[in-house]
Amino acid sequence: MQFYFLHDSKGEVTSRTTCKIPLTEGMELYSAVKLEVSGEQYSRADADFCYVDINSASAVFPDARPSEDHSFDYATKQWVAEISDQKATKWTEIKVARNAEEFSTFAWNSHAFQCDERSQSRIVSAVQRAQLDAALTMVWTLSDNSTVSLNATELKQVGQALSSHIDACHVKARGLRGQIDAAETEAELDLITW
Repeated sequence: MQFYFLHDSKGEVTSRTTCKIPLTEGMELYSAVKLEVSGEQYSRADADFCYVDINSASAVFPDARPSEDHSFDYATKQWVAEISDQKATKWTEIKVARNAEEFSTFAWNSHAFQCDERSQSRIVSAVQRAQLDAALTMVWTLSDNSTVSLNATELKQVGQALSSHIDACHVKARGLRGQIDAAETEAELDLITW
């Protein structure tokens, strides 16, 4: 059995094929875009990226793709990434981290409150009740499942603390977005973390 990589003029492998017999006479044009490879190389191409070095007529398996933002430059034989793609990926990473922090917990008066979407809704509802009833008292379950009794004034303060927590998350994200926009290299982007 013979194994072949079919490739274009840049060396990009366009397909792979096997053949029981060698190419016959009259198929010279076809042979110009094929490279006979070993069975091991043929199998390895299932999992690993490779290209054909036109000059040496050999299959090359470069280092693994550094990230989804990288594409292979056949002229330089290197992985390259557009800074705009890397910036978009970094911004997505920051938004995920922002959301994780925004919907985790926040502190008020040494108490940790949950602030997932349902908890935020409950806090807003409690604050609205507290605005209508100054004598309101509620027992609130904290993030560690302990409880605390809160009066109307304290419930409003909890609501303010929640609002401040959410705002702080978004202020931090906007600042990091500015750093992302200003970055000019991959190394500068790598330094930006939540």
